[in-house]
Amino acid sequence: MKKIFLFIILAALFVQAFAKIPKKAGNVRNSVASILVYKNGELLRSGIGVLVNVDGEMLSSYSLFVDADSAVAIDTRGVVRPVIKILGADETYDCIRLSIQPDKKLKPVEYSSRPATNGNILYMVGYGVKKSGAVEEAKVEKTDTISGSHHYYTLRLPLQEKYISAPLVDAEGQLVALLQSIEADDTLHSYALAANYAKSLTIRATNYNSERFSRIGIRKALPVTEEEALSCLLLQSFSSDSSAYKAMLDEYVVQFPESHQGHLYLAEYNAIRIKKYDAAEAGWEKALALAANKGDVLYHKANTIYAHKLYADTVASATFPIDSALACVNRALEVENLPIYTRLKGNILYTKRDYAGAFDCYSALTSTNLCDAELYAIAANCKELLGDPDAAILHLDSAIATFGQVPIAAMAPYVLNRGLVKNRAGRYREAVLDYNAYAKLLGNRMNANFYYLREQAEYSGKMYRLALADIDVALALEPDNITFLIEKGRICYRVNMIDEALPVLAKAMAVAPENPDAYYLMARCQMLKGDNAAAKENLQKAVKYGHPTAAETLKNIK
Repeated sequence: MKKIFLFIILAALFVQAFAKIPKKAGNVRNSVASILVYKNGELLRSGIGVLVNVDGEMLSSYSLFVDADSAVAIDTRGVVRPVIKILGADETYDCIRLSIQPDKKLKPVEYSSRPATNGNILYMVGYGVKKSGAVEEAKVEKTDTISGSHHYYTLRLPLQEKYISAPLVDAEGQLVALLQSIEADDTLHSYALAANYAKSLTIRATNYNSERFSRIGIRKALPVTEEEALSCLLLQSFSSDSSAYKAMLDEYVVQFPESHQGHLYLAEYNAIRIKKYDAAEAGWEKALALAANKGDVLYHKANTIYAHKLYADTVASATFPIDSALACVNRALEVENLPIYTRLKGNILYTKRDYAGAFDCYSALTSTNLCDAELYAIAANCKELLGDPDAAILHLDSAIATFGQVPIAAMAPYVLNRGLVKNRAGRYREAVLDYNAYAKLLGNRMNANFYYLREQAEYSGKMYRLALADIDVALALEPDNITFLIEKGRICYRVNMIDEALPVLAKAMAVAPENPDAYYLMARCQMLKGDNAAAKENLQKAVKYGHPTAAETLKNIK
């Protein structure tokens, strides 16, 4: 009789214990999954995640995924689903949003619309196969606020590491919070982060490449807005990781099916990275069909062909000759006469060596917002190539004038360019003045080649004293430079400084024993000194090493 009485009491206690767990809270077991994370095929660690969306969205612990390159979620029925991508993360509060492979059998938990308050009872739901996961009561003892409006709870529940990121639900089985990991000596309490905080985590263009995501090798989702997704796409286009970039492109096209931008990037990817030219052409046609602004697509196609020199590639040129780029930019200009289109047209015409047409394009831009020093400089180059150096110099004057009246280092390249044009036009003394101005703009910190360049203009302008000074500086910087040695010998010979020329030319012969100019100049100096025997010997060596006039000089020597 006593045994029967004891059994009744125990049964009553058993029923009473389980009666404390509301049925709806217990049903949340169907929404909890075990998560296994891997790196290079090796298991790193395991944890818990809770399914919150029929599309496969889950919440879990950020620290669980650090260093992982793949992961799977296992539901209570033992079904294994791969983790597809990361949707958002926060390392500070150790939470992450992720997406698993969806199917119709997923049973997500609903978010609670009301935060818990002090004294409320929540239910921690653990993972277990066939609904065997533990469900434990947790009383809210303290409520704090984080990030403005989200709640952080202190619970009367001993912390167990295996339940980190387990869901905490109310009696209606609605998700209120996620259990947190925290270092503390308190063995009576646990801490929980409001689930709506984890729900708010997103990927933005500003954090897409942040360390929080780079520490996880699983693919990131694109931002939800097209503008931000496009920014990420642009940044990723500079990456050398083609497979990751291609995955992002494919995702963008699926996520924004009405956007032409994804097809533009896909076309460029096919043309530049994997050289599938028919696919690239199809991509541009698709983008053209979708785009409201047809000119933008035509411009980008023309720019891709031009900028990546597809027209110069033997295989690509059959599909994308330079004239196809010109045709595209002309069509773009018909849609809208934008300066950027005209600039590209000028560049294409310049590549085709149509310098007159290119100049007309550049000249038309001088009254637009694209007018800058570089524009005047390339227009000047067109004029010089058309045989009009005076016009070229005037355009370089305009390039320099864009910097204002106060000399600054940024104008130095254009001053140098003007000096080079003047030098090629035979205006040597004017060229020297520009070379001097260039050196002054750069604080006279010049290399040996500059002094040689200026010496050439000075020599041609019969400024021999200055030429000799500059070649001496060049030689001081590079004493064994054969070009500089011979040049000094030439200047000394020209101004009848024979005694100064002889040792320089002797060194040139020692530095470059097969240089014909060294032997020829030495011979000419020796002839002036009356040493015809030595001169004849050096002329013979000059002939041997290919000097063009040494043989004729040798005939005239006695």
